[in-house]
Amino acid sequence: MSEASSSRLLYRGSLSLPDSYILLDGLTFSANLLANKDLLHNPLALALESMRGRPSLRLKGTESLKNICIDPSDDVCMDIHPSATLSRTYFENILCLSHLSPDGRTEIGVRVALGDTDGPATTEILIFGKAHSSPTTPSLTIHAARITPATRAPRPDDPTPRKPPQHLLARTQSIGELAANTRIKVNGDESEVVRRARDVMLHLPNSKPRGRGKDKERSSGVFKVPALPPKKTNHAPDADVFGPVSDAKGKARAVNEGAGDIEQENKSIIKKFTVRHLDAVGVSKAHPEFKELFGFVYRGTAFALRATIKKSPVSALALETLVEAHIKLYATSPT
Repeated sequence: MSEASSSRLLYRGSLSLPDSYILLDGLTFSANLLANKDLLHNPLALALESMRGRPSLRLKGTESLKNICIDPSDDVCMDIHPSATLSRTYFENILCLSHLSPDGRTEIGVRVALGDTDGPATTEILIFGKAHSSPTTPSLTIHAARITPATRAPRPDDPTPRKPPQHLLARTQSIGELAANTRIKVNGDESEVVRRARDVMLHLPNSKPRGRGKDKERSSGVFKVPALPPKKTNHAPDADVFGPVSDAKGKARAVNEGAGDIEQENKSIIKKFTVRHLDAVGVSKAHPEFKELFGFVYRGTAFALRATIKKSPVSALALETLVEAHIKLYATSPT
């Protein structure tokens, strides 16, 4: 059988460099049929076969073989076309200049992703060189292997595997008897202490609640939902020796709410007076100093009326006088 007929073409295309439009073309991946008689059980061969039709695979960079784990059963080789000068130069600089490990592999390889995403379902391969014994000159053959997840080293908090007891392995009970919570008899002589402890556990007093009379009837009967208590429509105020107790907190809350409403209404009137008088002296809302003048006049007027602003509505005449006095301090009427 010739060398061409003993290999199966898996993928032919190129590698796309990251962040670049340059392609390393002229690459061919093939599997040796003599070593891989059943390619249906070769994950790398199937993954490369599924990439047929794609113009290129993603090159992710170089990787040290001692930092990753590869599947040694994947016997896939890669060939470079003689006319692909850029690809030959790239792999020669990466693989031929790398040191060889004791097993004849290069210490540096090229990592390639078989897909568009970098997820756990994406297959990644490593392209590396392997020393090939030749009678003339030593050479390297380029191989590809699938990157596998690294096995985690055991940790101190991992559970220790334990062997099951021997009497469980030698039991004659069926699965049905075990599911029925039957006790397993242990072969061999038992000590007196163990026998007494078993007798005590088997003859424990009944722990069911004992009731009599109405308790029995209530426990055996159907559960009934109790009726809701009647709602009190007319609630009479509480009274003591001094008469009915008044809700002092409620009255105080009502007074505070009323005082707050009066204060907000007075402040709203002060704002309206301030805007109207500022507009009368030529300071409208579009004026560049309107916000500063409005703030000074409003706060000054409210501070002047602090004694009555929370108790009763302010007088329009007093408010007119205070607003005009503040405006004369900060702005002059156009005459």
